Amino acid sequence: MPSLESFPRRWQPVLRLVLFTAAYALGARLGSVLAFPPEHVSAMWPPSGVALAGLLLTRHREWPALVLAAILVEPFAVGASHGPVTSTGFVIAAGNLLEAMVGALLLRRVVRFHPSMDRVRDVLGLVGLGALGATLLSASLGMSMLLSEQRLAPADFWPAWRVFWVGNAMGVLLVAPLLLTWTARGTSGWNRQRRLELMALLLLLGVATHWVFRMPPSAAPPATFHPVTYLTFPFLLWAALRFEARGITMAAAVMSSLSLLHTALGNGPFAQFAWHNDSLTFLQSFLAVASVSGLLLASALSERRRAQEEVSHLNQELRQSLQTLAATQATLVQRERMAALGELSATVAHEVRNPLGAISNALAAIRRLTPQMATGPTGSLMDIMDEEVERLALLVNDLLDFTRPVEPRLRSQSLGPVVEGALVASLRSGGSGINVSRDLDETLPPIALDAHLLHVALTNLFTNAVQAMPAGGSLVTRIETDVRSGTPHARLTISDTGHGMTDELQQRIFEPFFTTRASGTGLGLAIVRRIVDGHHGEVIVHSTVGQGTTFTVWLPYAGETRAVA
Repeated sequence: MPSLESFPRRWQPVLRLVLFTAAYALGARLGSVLAFPPEHVSAMWPPSGVALAGLLLTRHREWPALVLAAILVEPFAVGASHGPVTSTGFVIAAGNLLEAMVGALLLRRVVRFHPSMDRVRDVLGLVGLGALGATLLSASLGMSMLLSEQRLAPADFWPAWRVFWVGNAMGVLLVAPLLLTWTARGTSGWNRQRRLELMALLLLLGVATHWVFRMPPSAAPPATFHPVTYLTFPFLLWAALRFEARGITMAAAVMSSLSLLHTALGNGPFAQFAWHNDSLTFLQSFLAVASVSGLLLASALSERRRAQEEVSHLNQELRQSLQTLAATQATLVQRERMAALGELSATVAHEVRNPLGAISNALAAIRRLTPQMATGPTGSLMDIMDEEVERLALLVNDLLDFTRPVEPRLRSQSLGPVVEGALVASLRSGGSGINVSRDLDETLPPIALDAHLLHVALTNLFTNAVQAMPAGGSLVTRIETDVRSGTPHARLTISDTGHGMTDELQQRIFEPFFTTRASGTGLGLAIVRRIVDGHHGEVIVHSTVGQGTTFTVWLPYAGETRAVA
């Protein structure tokens, strides 16, 4: 069924006016049927609830049209069964709408009323201001008009006034909550199972109400209420606990409709009174108490649920804040350590590079000045010195690379050629007996990367894979699309069939100066992580002893780099 929002905005006020007028006329017609002698005043006036709900659900600028339409339609709807239309009918209709306007204004300004009625103050406000307070105006104005025209005897004023007041109050209590809660929210937030449960509840409640109120009056002792009357209360509790305000209003509507029908036919526990408005008055009092009790329970449960959700949300935010704080603190500690380590490394590299240069130059001079020393045992010693100088120079270069700030110059380009270049460079220094398998999809979106820095990082990873397989093996590299942290990334995997690593080693391999090789500096993977982090990516390792190692590098696509950063 289409909602009002599906229609053009300019037609929505007209549609609301038509629906309100039709509902008000239908309610007035039903209310006139429930008017019995001697007062000839309805013991339940549904239009009072329709009017209050209609004004609460619309803007102030639409009120004049709604009020005027209701005043014009009410006398004709009532007069169809109570004689010709007179000016008195319009005055009484104006009093009923004045009651609705006063009630709506008080609820909006004093209570800050929520149509969903999910607060206790909304229920108390509707009962006190809307049902018991504002209805005093319409009852007093209507009965005074009948008394002034001598259509009502002075002795009958207060009995008729009481029936009029109770009838309007019951209309507000039973009709307004149903319209307000279901118009405000409908079945939003309910799945199919929840809707089926509500249907089952209403069906069982209808069966129980029908069974209770179809009994003839003689089935109960005179002037007493049989306890079976309260058989419907468990269903009202079910509705309040499971469906809150929407459930209790629908349950109250089903119970009210069936009980009114049977009581009007002279059956049920409330029909034992002499048949006049007192029968419906006592019945509506019973229904009002049940409905208000259910609404109070439902609103209290709604407030408790919202409080629990708010506490849960605050706890979640607190946990996230603590996690962020812990991560930030760990990052700061790591940065302080890296800064101290970088300063020390830079100092050591600077102090060592000059002596290394002097030693290397001295060895070259010795070979040039005394060629005979380059052969024999002395030559072997000089070769050893050259190798150690080269190793120390490599260490110094790694230290400088590690301490140098990594600021990638990111440009959008394909990742495949960079990976291929790093793989080829790594295989030049070894790789005999290694079976290389590539799956580099060139159709993938471009990556924002610094080709030089990423080449250094990937060369380190490929070199480690080659060195992990001195007797040969399989090296597999693959690029594919994956989602990381909710954004699309390119996933690069580098897998070898080498000796693998234990869990303890996997947790430390990215630490500076940690290495398992005698000739290693322990800075290669630390540099890899810094470069990948500079690309707003992530690198992880997964390894199994005796089966091999897989390094996985996630790099965001060019359009996602800013969001990840």
